[in-house]
Formats: sequence, C-alpha cells, structure tokens
Amino acid sequence: MPVEYSSVLVRFGEIGIKSKQTRRRMTRMLADRIRTALKEHEVPFEKVRNEYGRIFIETASAEEAAQIASRVFGVVSTSPVVEASADTKDILDVGEQLALSTFKKGMSFAVEGRRYGNHEYSSQQIRGLLGERLLEGHPELELTVDLSNPEQSIYLEVRDERTYIFTETIKGVGGMPTGTQGKVVCTISTGLDSPIAAFKIMKRGTVPVFVYYDNSPHSNEKCAEVAIGQAQLLANYIYDYKVKMYIVPHWPDLEEAIDKGPVKMTCIFCKRNMMKIAREIAILEKADAIVTGEIIGEQASQTTANLRVLDEAVSDFPILRPLAGDDKVDIEHLAQEIGTYEFAKDGIACCDLAPKYPALAAKVEDALCAEEKMDASILQTELKNARVIVLRKGSQ
Repeated sequence: MPVEYSSVLVRFGEIGIKSKQTRRRMTRMLADRIRTALKEHEVPFEKVRNEYGRIFIETASAEEAAQIASRVFGVVSTSPVVEASADTKDILDVGEQLALSTFKKGMSFAVEGRRYGNHEYSSQQIRGLLGERLLEGHPELELTVDLSNPEQSIYLEVRDERTYIFTETIKGVGGMPTGTQGKVVCTISTGLDSPIAAFKIMKRGTVPVFVYYDNSPHSNEKCAEVAIGQAQLLANYIYDYKVKMYIVPHWPDLEEAIDKGPVKMTCIFCKRNMMKIAREIAILEKADAIVTGEIIGEQASQTTANLRVLDEAVSDFPILRPLAGDDKVDIEHLAQEIGTYEFAKDGIACCDLAPKYPALAAKVEDALCAEEKMDASILQTELKNARVIVLRKGSQ
C-alpha cells in the first residue's frame, strides 16, 4: 500500500549562517514566498512553519508542493516526508513501510539520518536498527548495503519529538529569498547571456526591472517577442513583488551615433547609450544597480578595455556582470535548465549595424569627444516613448 506523505521538508543554505536576527527575518520572508507560490499554483496546504534550520509545509499534496517550493529563490532542496514520533518502534515501523513502497528489488541501499534534541539512541544506532529491519525482515527484496554509493536511500531526520522520513530530495534553485535585496535594472536581449545574468542576480534576492532596447527597423520583427518571452519566464520566479519591463525604441540614438561617431566605435556608443538609459530607469524605479550579460572577450565590445569605456558612461550606479568570467557552455547549460534556451537557441539577429572592423581597445576620451557632437536629448525622448509592461503583479 503506497505511503501518504503528510508534509514537505524545505532546506535553505546560507540563511542558516546569518546572525540570529537576520536569519529570523530571512526565514520569515522565505516562508512568505513559499506560501504565495503554493497559492498561485493552487496547491492546498494547512500551514507553512519555521523550525530551526528548516521550513515545513503541512499538506496532503506534498509531492506537488515540494516541486513548487523547489523553484522559490532561497530554497536549496525539498523532500516530501512521512512523519512519525521520535519513538524507536514508530520510526522503524514507518521507515519500513516507506522503504517497502519505494525500494526496488536487488538494489543496494543506505540509511542516512540526523538528530536534533535528546533521545535514547544515537543517529548511528537508529540508522543501524532500520537497516537491520530491512535486511533481515525482507530477504525477498535481496537488498545489499552500500554506504558509499547506494542505488537507493532512506533518510531519517529526528527533531525533538517528531521524525521526518523520506527517500527523495529535489534540488532547489538556491540563493536568497526575493526581497532581501533591492531592485536592479536588468538589460535583456534575445540571446543566451543577458537572461542568465539576470537570473543569477535575481537568485541573490533582488527584484528585476527588465529593459529591452528595440532596434527596429534594423532587427528581426520577432526580437521583441523573444525578449518579452524570456523576461516573462524569469519574472515567474518572483513572488510577492511587481516585475516591470521597459521596451525602449533604440534606433534614433543609434542612428545619431552612426552619423556622428567613428564607425569602428558604433557598438561602443550603442552600449554606452544603453547604460545611460538604464541609469535613468534605475532612478525612476529606485533601483540599486544595473545588470548586463557581458562576458569578457566574447565580443569586440566586451574586451576589458572596451568595458572600461562602457562603465564610464554611468558613474553613480554599479554595473554588475555576473557572467564576466563564465564559459559559454556553462551559460548554455543553465539556460537549458531554467528554460530560456528555447527562446534563444535560434539566434535571431537583432542588429544588422555592427561594423566589419570594430574597435577592440577604445579610449574613454575618444568616446567623450565624439559624443559631444551627438544630441543627448534623444535618449530622454526614447525613454519617454518607452512601452512599459507589467510582467507580474505583486503586493509589494
């Protein structure tokens, strides 16, 4: 007879090493995000409660709740659990029942366990007793013990008067709970990199404000659609906070740069203008930083010399580049994992104006000299003409 799970054990990571006051605040925020996620996905639950080092979701839909909670920032892993008392006989009876409903014949196994509180047995003793019950009580399963690399495991977590028993651990997204940091302006395109950069910074507890620079008529008509799709997918990881996206008409300032600047620096001027517009949006949205998807050396505009020229365009906001030292293959793997790869895999071209021989080591003074000839008011006009989309409605 299948075992019915009664709750979900939720693990978090570095929250646990914070000061007592910070830990209490962050675990409360994480529990709030989990409640909102469960309600949004219509997963019924009785309670989400905090215990030292853990959060528990009391629900009859534990397997579904475990999957939903695993995609909440701040959650390291989840496990649907069956509960028992801390009594030795009760632990062995419930543990045996769960193992019989999940273990496969002829496979190796291990019993893992940990305790919090005072009990009549040690962690090693209770693990040994359950292992002995399974081996000696069920020879028909032909089980063997392998403590180093078992094919299947059963876990016991004894916490004071209760025991939580499980066989499955679902990997979470990790990071910190959304809202533990402030807003960040995330530039986003149709490629692989910028969505992953945004994801990495969102994972640290920030709330994103997305910005897409529309190069029409010098881009594929599907570009905006792809960028919005990627931003929407990322926004779905955010609970309780509003997520907005600005779509900025970018061609006017790019045309000005082409007309009045050195051709080889077209991409430099383009990105400097992007940073200046992102700064204005950061001021409007009361954001703390700007996030880009640049990787050192991946493109001509991303050499260390050129990145210095880009950074000079904005001096009062940090420009965060979480992918700066990453390899492309690692970015592709994460994009496949979170789902943005499906949007970017076709490599839709969103600009046909890149120079044949771009500058590899531009100088700040050259950029400033050329920009003196350009009409800076164009950037303000573009911002006024930007379209703003609400990707997520939030209570905060």
